[in-house]
Amino acid sequence: MKLDVYVNHALVGTLEQVEVNRFVFSYHAGVAPSQMVSLLMPVRTEIWTHAALHPVFQVSLPEGALRQLLTKKFAKHFDYFGDMELLSVVGAHLVGRIQLAPHGSALSAESPCEDLQRLLQSSSKEIVARFLEEHADTSGVSGGFPKFLAKSPLADTPGQRKSTLVFDHWIIKSNDDDHLHLILNEYFGLSVAKKMGLPVPEFQLSQDANRLAIRRFDVLEAGVNLAFEDMCAMLALNAGDKFSGSVEKIIKKITEFCPIEQRSAALEQFYAHYVTCMAIRNGDAHLKNFGFIYASAQDVRLSPVFDMLSMSVYAPRAQDGDALDAPALSFGGVKRWFVPNNLRELADRCNVSPKFQAATSVGLVDALLSVGQEVVAQTAVHRSFTPTAQRMLELWSYGCQIHSADASQQLKTLAASLGTATSVLR
Repeated sequence: MKLDVYVNHALVGTLEQVEVNRFVFSYHAGVAPSQMVSLLMPVRTEIWTHAALHPVFQVSLPEGALRQLLTKKFAKHFDYFGDMELLSVVGAHLVGRIQLAPHGSALSAESPCEDLQRLLQSSSKEIVARFLEEHADTSGVSGGFPKFLAKSPLADTPGQRKSTLVFDHWIIKSNDDDHLHLILNEYFGLSVAKKMGLPVPEFQLSQDANRLAIRRFDVLEAGVNLAFEDMCAMLALNAGDKFSGSVEKIIKKITEFCPIEQRSAALEQFYAHYVTCMAIRNGDAHLKNFGFIYASAQDVRLSPVFDMLSMSVYAPRAQDGDALDAPALSFGGVKRWFVPNNLRELADRCNVSPKFQAATSVGLVDALLSVGQEVVAQTAVHRSFTPTAQRMLELWSYGCQIHSADASQQLKTLAASLGTATSVLR
């Protein structure tokens, strides 16, 4: 299998699987240095080889339900349906600025065009089933839960009402049968990050709380995207190794690749981001949940926050009431929820000041208490959300303890106000 590789629709090279364990990427002559496919793979005349698919090409490979559907739908057209074959199907529609197409074939630029409000108001099962069936090949987005890409008409479309939020490119996420109220979980996780002042893409919740629309942060304008590389790719790891990294390795990559004038801000952002993950018990904050966006190697920044949710809600309860779970990444050689010393150690690693550390804790506490009230209010609208909401608030109270004992108690009181706890496990 051989694929042509494009950067923002400009042909830059070819990717080929020449043996079972040998993948080769080569740049075409005359490609500008700014058109590199990866920060780890600058433009050069020599080929780039890897024992598996190069990690940068794994960044947006579909996973979970979408990959299963794609395999079912397209495998019959191939003798073997592996990563290269999957890229030949979805490669024209990946997150970031890389596109791929079968060698010698034209690069398709077509993607589904939908009214965002209609997507958010339609029946959840209807809209998800239709997209996965009709447009699965235009959804190059990673992750283990149901999601797909959608392109909505631009605001300046003739006759378009300016008040209608329909525009540009969005990632549409839907609930997962095995994780109750996953969408509300993520909605409130993103809300905490937003209230803290972390960079968060625009997001909208559907009326039935079964879908979440998130504006893509890699899209600048028609035909031009920022590059996106997650930390799996930056550490030259396969996507399946996303749980094998450490916080320290991410910090090292930030220091190595972010320009000096942006480095302090990037380290502060990562500190606040990761502290929030610990506080809301986001046990799924792995290497693919952090990444860089850039237009060139001189403009590397941390991406906005995404996939921010309390995944430990779905873990068993420990004897002390916290989650019988652990963070996805190690810190200081271990995987465990933060204690006060860890906050200071992370602050030292990120070279953030005591003033910034204190301000982050204050902002986090305020965000948790504010969003906590919204969580309780949502249970009046969606009663079935109550067990998940209660467990979220309980876990937030444990995560908040190292920042404020008083706020921790307030969150426990909020959780208790929802009644007797019931399991959210399936």
